[in-house]
Amino acid sequence: MKTGTRSDMRMGLWLGVLLLAPAAVMAGDDKAKLMDTDGDGMVSSAEHAAGAKTMFTQMDANSDGKVTAAEMDARHAAKMGGKSGDKMKVSSADKIRKLDTDGDGAISAAEHDAGSAQMFTKMDTNGDGNLTAAEMKAGHDKEMRSAKSSP
Repeated sequence: MKTGTRSDMRMGLWLGVLLLAPAAVMAGDDKAKLMDTDGDGMVSSAEHAAGAKTMFTQMDANSDGKVTAAEMDARHAAKMGGKSGDKMKVSSADKIRKLDTDGDGAISAAEHDAGSAQMFTKMDTNGDGNLTAAEMKAGHDKEMRSAKSSP
């Protein structure tokens, strides 16, 4: 079920990518395989939403329904297994600021869900309602390039 128009979903879509970037270490094939729960080779919007919800839950260390920059940093560090030299391209605080529509300094589940839905729409370049591994990787790569060039 869609909420909002397609243009509403696209507006600020790159913000969802930025929030999910810590978990997108496995962009492309690996991430698509993890999210493709029915094994059809594509990630549906429902599968993408479920994967995003799982990521949010994993980042929300204190289970208060909000993710702070500190929680995001901690989850990224845990996913990287202590590998030195692996820094996020965009700070968690910057990611939070981009998606934090109520200005409380944290991302709520609703804010995260909206960013995830927007990200899905933007990555679905052929508009078929599903993402291939190539679409996921291309979308992530494009948004990371855009984030690097933003002030």
